Amino acid sequence: MLKSSRRVIYSLRLSPIRRALSTSPVKPSPLTVTPAKKRSFKFSYERSNNAIVEEPELKVPENKLDFGKYERSSYKLKIGEEDAKRIPSIVALHSRLGLSPSYQHSTLARALTCKMKDSEYADNKQMALFGANLLSFYVTEHLITEYPRLPISILKNATDAYIGDFSLCDVAKNSWGIEEDETSNLEKYLSREPKLFKFGRLRYDKNTTQVEKGITKFDDTTATSLSKATAFADSVRAIIAGVYAHDGESKTKKFIDDHILSRKVDISSMFEFREPGKLLARLLKVKQMEAPTVRLISETGRLSNSPMFVVGCFSGDSMLAGGEGSSLKEARIRSFVNSLKAFYLYRPLDTKVPSDDNFKPLFVDEGEPFY
Repeated sequence: MLKSSRRVIYSLRLSPIRRALSTSPVKPSPLTVTPAKKRSFKFSYERSNNAIVEEPELKVPENKLDFGKYERSSYKLKIGEEDAKRIPSIVALHSRLGLSPSYQHSTLARALTCKMKDSEYADNKQMALFGANLLSFYVTEHLITEYPRLPISILKNATDAYIGDFSLCDVAKNSWGIEEDETSNLEKYLSREPKLFKFGRLRYDKNTTQVEKGITKFDDTTATSLSKATAFADSVRAIIAGVYAHDGESKTKKFIDDHILSRKVDISSMFEFREPGKLLARLLKVKQMEAPTVRLISETGRLSNSPMFVVGCFSGDSMLAGGEGSSLKEARIRSFVNSLKAFYLYRPLDTKVPSDDNFKPLFVDEGEPFY
C-alpha cells in the first residue's frame, strides 16, 4: 500500500514535466530594443533649463564652425561699445581680469545681464551655455590627463568642484569682484545714479522662496528666475565665452588655466571606501601582485592613554603605503586607504593635454576590468 502511494505521488510530480516536454515549443516573442538609460548625474550647469534658440533667431556666419560670430537677433536693445566704456564698474572689471583690448566692453556688460522676464536687452543665456561647454571640455581633459586612474564618480565630483555653481559663484564674487544689483529704482533715483550704471552690476530675476522672520514673501518665481549662485556662475561662463569670441581658443584655454584650474581642489578628500581591505585585495589580484599584508613598523605608548601605532601595507617586499592610528585596527585601515589613494591619485610626469599642439598619448595601464 505504501509503495503504491509513493508511485502515485511520483507520477503526479512528473506529469507536468512530461506535458511540458510533449507540447510544441512556444513561439518566441519578437526582440525589442530597449532604449539606453539616461545618466542620472548632471553637472550643476546642466540642471538649468537651457533654451534652444531656433535658427531663424540667429545670424549664422559663412563658416558655421566659427562659433564666436553667431549673433542672436531676437532681442531689441543692446548696449553699445561707447556706452559700455562710460560705465566705471565695467572698465574696472575689464582691467581687473586682464582682458585684451579686442575684448569689447559691451560684451562684458552683456555677460552681466541674465535673461529676465520684462527685459528687452541682450542677455547672457546662450553665452553662458557655450561657456559651460568650454569649461567642461578643458577641465575634464585636465583632470583625465593629470589623474588618469580616477574613478568616474570622483572625476564627476572633481569637475563639479571646479566649475559648479557654488565654485564659480565664489570666483565671481570673491576673486573677480562682480557686484549684484540690489538697489531699487527709487534708491537709484534719489542718488541720481545714471541709468547706464546698472549694466555694470549683475542683474537677474531672483528666487523669492525664502521667508524672513516676521515677513511673508509670496512666491513669484518665473521661468527666468535664478538662484544667486547660478546667476553669478552664469556670468563667469558668459565672460569665458566672450574671451573665445574675441580672442580665440588659445587665449580661452590660458584664461581658464589662470582663473579656474589654478584653484586648489582637494581630490583625495572625495574618496570614501566602505571595505578598503577587500577592494585593495581585488585590485592587487587584478594587477597580478601578491595579496596585501600589514606589518608593524613602530609603536609608542602601548600601555598609556594615548598610544600610537605606525604600520605599513606591503605587497610582497614592496611597501604600498603607511598608516598610523591610536589602535592597530585603525592604523591597518588607514594603510589600506592610503594604498588605494596612492593608486588612484597617480600623476604622470610632464603631462600634456589633448588640446596641446605637441600632445602624445601616454599609456598608463589596462584599467580595472572588475568594474
